[in-house]
Amino acid sequence: MARLKQAAAVLLVIVCGSVTLAQVEPELTVKEIMNGIITPTTNTIWGAYQLQTDAQWQEVQNAALAVIGAGNLLALGGSAPGEPASAAEESWREYNEQMIAAAREVLVAVAEKDEEALSNAGNNSLYPPCESCHKQYQQR
Repeated sequence: MARLKQAAAVLLVIVCGSVTLAQVEPELTVKEIMNGIITPTTNTIWGAYQLQTDAQWQEVQNAALAVIGAGNLLALGGSAPGEPASAAEESWREYNEQMIAAAREVLVAVAEKDEEALSNAGNNSLYPPCESCHKQYQQR
């Protein structure tokens, strides 16, 4: 029985290891990610004030989670020509990491139901990397 467990563990490591080595190809363009996910969700975060119900706080939480997920997609770049190369640039990675970190700040503010922290996260942490990234990459 012990050998069976060891064999199963080794097999799991081999399978998981091979899965993590697989190359993931982006299926969406950066524009599709921005227009379909990032813009609507960041607008939800930036427009959140005077939240009174759990449902309103949940909407902001969902928006922050979507920003984090979209940030993971943006780390790959996009499917349009040149987008994976842009994602490999240091400035792209920094802006993306800052955006994800800001969304995590939003999650903390939501957990505490702290509108001031939410405003700070949106305006002082989320907006600057978004604006900087747009200035550098949007016209490419």
